[in-house]
Amino acid sequence: MAKKRRIVSQNFYNQRTLHKEREYGFYWYSWLWHLIRPILIFTISMVIVLGVVVSGWNQIYGNFLMPMDPEDDTQVTFRIKSGEYVDTISRNLYEQGLLRNRGIFKMLVMFQGVTSKISYGDYLLSRDMGPGEIISVLTSGNQITERTITIIPGWNIEDIADYLIKTGAIEDRNSFLELCKDADKFKDSSHQLQQASKLSSRDYALEGYLAPDTYRVFVDATPEELLKKLLAQTEIVLDSLYDTSVEQGEDTFETNLTQDEIIILASVIEKEAAQKEDFAKVSAVFHNRLALGLPLESDPTAKYGQGVTTMVMTSEQVYADTPYNTYVIPALPVGPICNPSKAALEAALHPNQQYLDELYLYFCSKDPNSGELHFSKTREEHEAAVAEYRPLWVAFDEEQKRAAEEAAQASATPGPSIPVNPNTFAVPGR
Repeated sequence: MAKKRRIVSQNFYNQRTLHKEREYGFYWYSWLWHLIRPILIFTISMVIVLGVVVSGWNQIYGNFLMPMDPEDDTQVTFRIKSGEYVDTISRNLYEQGLLRNRGIFKMLVMFQGVTSKISYGDYLLSRDMGPGEIISVLTSGNQITERTITIIPGWNIEDIADYLIKTGAIEDRNSFLELCKDADKFKDSSHQLQQASKLSSRDYALEGYLAPDTYRVFVDATPEELLKKLLAQTEIVLDSLYDTSVEQGEDTFETNLTQDEIIILASVIEKEAAQKEDFAKVSAVFHNRLALGLPLESDPTAKYGQGVTTMVMTSEQVYADTPYNTYVIPALPVGPICNPSKAALEAALHPNQQYLDELYLYFCSKDPNSGELHFSKTREEHEAAVAEYRPLWVAFDEEQKRAAEEAAQASATPGPSIPVNPNTFAVPGR
């Protein structure tokens, strides 16, 4: 009898009863699985939905709403002309690299109902602004009435034209350049131009007379008004320098150069010396050469007008027959080759006395990257220095060429560029 009961007990858990007990997975606490299962299903579903939504939003934001460059807060002037429609405005924003998509801008403007609030005028925008921020600026009614322009020492007329085009201060580069050739239009505004000679022989009559400085100008200022403002500043700078020279009395260096010739010499000094402490030394070298009737043999004068950007020049470039090239003319260039700084003008008036007395006649670049110069008294010393440092010039030119090629490849649609400060590099020298 006991044996029979043991058999019944062993058969109590058969396949059916075991499967039923394990149907919900957790044996004796299957009731907990009943509670957790719908919560897990809901949570997983929400994570999936949220992931899809976030992924979709990232796609929309990245392709339509994201600023062009969140790290670039450089302000640029954006102009809306009277009578322009939203379609034109959106296209201009897109072409100036301020929008990722023209359509989303138009859609947002219409959705917000602010079409009538966009007024013509100039606005300051940047590439770190999204479409919403741009719309807020354009509908704020805070059009700028003035802009800041900065003319860098050593820029020539064409550099200035490129810069003013980039900043939106002028609209027609060629018209601006033609205006810079018309001395008669500005002689009443510049005492220096009235005294200058051979203006008709110069590439640009106003070259050298546009004082490097930072200016506040009206956004609707005409090119002629801009030029008059720069010319007026040159008057102020020169008056202050000559007044200071008079006050210094007997110790002042005496020169037979006219004021126009001082500006010409200062422009060559500006292009030759990268470091201000070398300005007066370079000036002394040039004054010594002029006094001895020697040609200046300045590389920047040979490069002017030829579009040469390398340190090392070919023989054809060195001896190009131009009225600016001091390798072929035994005097100053026919006119300035850039717009010199006050420091360069001061150096032209006050050369380094030691270098004058010791009759330094030559200099060349030691390090193209730092702009350091090597000065020599004799031709033999100079030629030895040139032989020593020339490999550095060649290497520098190759590096600049390689960098320019890489930049050209990286830029699919290159636009007008602001010229670099020409004082960054020193030319080889005499």
